[in-house]
Amino acid sequence: MSDHPESTLTEMFRRYLPLVEAEMARALNACADSPMFQMIRYHLGLDSPETETKGKRLRPVLCLLVCEGLGGEAELAAPAAVGIEFAHAFTLLHDDIADQDNLRRGRPTVWRQWGVGQALTAGDALYALANLCFADLDADRLGLEVSAACWRELNQAVLEVCQGQQFDISFEGRGDVSVDDYLQMVELKTGRLLSATAAVGALIAGANETVVEACRRFGRELGVGFQIRDDVLGIWGEAERTGKPVGGDLMRRKRSLPVIHALSTAGPESDLGRRLTHGVSTREEAAAAAAEMESLGGRGYCEQMAEESLRRALAELSAVAPRAPQAGWLRTLAGFLVSRTR
Repeated sequence: MSDHPESTLTEMFRRYLPLVEAEMARALNACADSPMFQMIRYHLGLDSPETETKGKRLRPVLCLLVCEGLGGEAELAAPAAVGIEFAHAFTLLHDDIADQDNLRRGRPTVWRQWGVGQALTAGDALYALANLCFADLDADRLGLEVSAACWRELNQAVLEVCQGQQFDISFEGRGDVSVDDYLQMVELKTGRLLSATAAVGALIAGANETVVEACRRFGRELGVGFQIRDDVLGIWGEAERTGKPVGGDLMRRKRSLPVIHALSTAGPESDLGRRLTHGVSTREEAAAAAAEMESLGGRGYCEQMAEESLRRALAELSAVAPRAPQAGWLRTLAGFLVSRTR
């Protein structure tokens, strides 16, 4: 990993973000005046010059990084990279509705701004846009077989993300969710789309199936570490940095990894266990519960789990042996994903 991760990330995003943003603008340009597309632009942060509202664009950048690192052309992968970002945005938009989240990146979510029905429609449109982006892949240069494989990768991933989301919702409030249950859920909900992101980049680069499968494993492990870090930020993060109210997971009785650890350590019949089972109702109660969870070693446990996922991801990356400078950029990006503060 780079000794100067911030400068490495800056260099990496300076190379790939203009391509991502230009391709995103092209995909959305045809319906500039549509109210539905205004909602989509708002959700993607394209209505504002503030970079904080746009999200990190991590998935499309990862796709382009893997593609170039394996000898492919970033421009050839750009439609798929943006399609993956649209698919990710679709899942977030619907996730906000399911979780009744009021804020994303520091401002009202689409459903709070326009209503549930309008938000659902915008989310469906984003998924259609994702598929249309994949339809724009250059089949003449890639070949129909590779283009079809990329398309299948996207849709199979979204299907599994939906399955993971269903698991996540069904776990709420339960006291019998194990770490294995949690890992299965996050491998689907978060790991699968990152897995597809890396696999699509490899497919477009012309990699063989052994390399593509290693990239899938790299993305999956990276996704698990990313989600564990997200869980940590949901309990102990700073609202000013995350753009979402801290403590929301506890108030919704989410079975995130810190909660599962606390229930296992303190026991469901303890005072903390009962509060986590029935849910806290105020920010103050959430902060008190978070402090107790940290005293039980929950934060350290989760951070260690995230680091183990990162190590496994980097081992898969080393086996693939991407070329420089993308190899170093990928390692730095992976490290950032499991140690970020927002």
